[in-house]
Amino acid sequence: MPQESLGSLSSSCMALLEPLFKVKSYQDGEIIHARGERKAGLCVVLEGSVKVGNYGSDGRYFLSKLLKPCESFGEFTVFSQLPRTHTSEAKGETKIGYISPTKLKRALSTEPAIALALLQSLSTRLHLSLEALDDAKRLPVLVRVAKMIYAINLEEGRIENRHLSQDDIATQLGVSRMVVSTSLKQLAELGLIKKGYRHIQIIDLESFNAWLSEQQQTMELLR
Repeated sequence: MPQESLGSLSSSCMALLEPLFKVKSYQDGEIIHARGERKAGLCVVLEGSVKVGNYGSDGRYFLSKLLKPCESFGEFTVFSQLPRTHTSEAKGETKIGYISPTKLKRALSTEPAIALALLQSLSTRLHLSLEALDDAKRLPVLVRVAKMIYAINLEEGRIENRHLSQDDIATQLGVSRMVVSTSLKQLAELGLIKKGYRHIQIIDLESFNAWLSEQQQTMELLR
């Protein structure tokens, strides 16, 4: 069975939040929130997925995160009154559970378990974001591509991932598709993966993890 994504809300927390949801449906490509928007509220993905990212001045899209069911966004609009930093866009038919700041704060005062769950989720996502920033500064693209493949496969709970394209990897890492293609070719030549159309298979998870650990340790020694 697929594992929950890192940073997702637990089933017990989702059960507590469910009565508070105002459910909204979106079609593929429909904008949920735009960068700079100040409408506050907590959003939780119920069905489908949400692309969170921004467009550069040259029109190039940078994907920050693909949110899946039980993942939330917009917490800082409620607790810090800050504008949204990214544009959120539905990928496929998507349902979102929206909770207004008033409802959420009232629920937090009566159900401390919700506050703990949100704090755990935010802490996990902050940790992952800081690690990604560090990786971007000091790791070669080859290693960053490998880390992303490994992390996604762990989240999916399987070695094969049939919904991961080179474009997906490129937009999330902020590099060109050609660079990703070259990295995947190198990983394949090393005997670590098999690749096809929207299909990347880790041949042996233990060997892949050992190679990845070795590369990261080497970079630590070079610092």
